[in-house]
Amino acid sequence: MTQELRDHLRKFVESTSVRGVSRIFKSKSPLLRIIWALAVISCGAMLVFQLIRIVNQYLRYEFSTVTKEDIWSQTVRKRLKQCLSLFS
Repeated sequence: MTQELRDHLRKFVESTSVRGVSRIFKSKSPLLRIIWALAVISCGAMLVFQLIRIVNQYLRYEFSTVTKEDIWSQTVRKRLKQCLSLFS
């Protein structure tokens, strides 16, 4: 990479509003840099994992339709037919 591109990239990373990314470069301690880098990477990985999971769940669109006719509706239908037959 050219030096100019590195400078632009560093300036962007240091001033970005994405939480944690700027702390990777602003931290003085190498241990804190590693911890922040691992935190950002693990959060990004979790985001991708959950996104893939929810898209797969949406695309599967699991559903079940259970239809049954209960005794009450059968009785009502039978009585209604009897009533209607009286008028015909």
